[in-house]
Amino acid sequence: MNIEILSDNPFIQALAISISMAVFMIGVAFGIINMANTGESPMPFALLLLIFAIVFITGSVFFEERGADHVGSLIGGCIAAFTLTFTLMAFFSGILYTFNGGIDTLGWENIVSALAICMISSMVLIRILSHKLQNQLV
Repeated sequence: MNIEILSDNPFIQALAISISMAVFMIGVAFGIINMANTGESPMPFALLLLIFAIVFITGSVFFEERGADHVGSLIGGCIAAFTLTFTLMAFFSGILYTFNGGIDTLGWENIVSALAICMISSMVLIRILSHKLQNQLV
């Protein structure tokens, strides 16, 4: 198969993006389940702090470049850093949960159903965001 043909096909693009987002959503959900059951973080605190710091700095600069005042850019950077750090921590916890028998615990039917629901919701989200971005750019 020619990779260029697949990358230009809108059906393959939509399917690939939808599946990728769905797998990430399920990973985060499994991670939240795992962290609730174990009460532990899957990543060392120093690594979490480093991720938070990098996203905080880049987020603050991003919001300041977009016209936010100093306090607003710091708050926006903090919210972005907290959200991304928690999401990454939950995703990696979900990977650990999967490798430690989480799939057997939940059952294949539930996982396939969750994948289908996440694929549908990610496609709806992609379409809504692309529609909103097209209206803003025009």
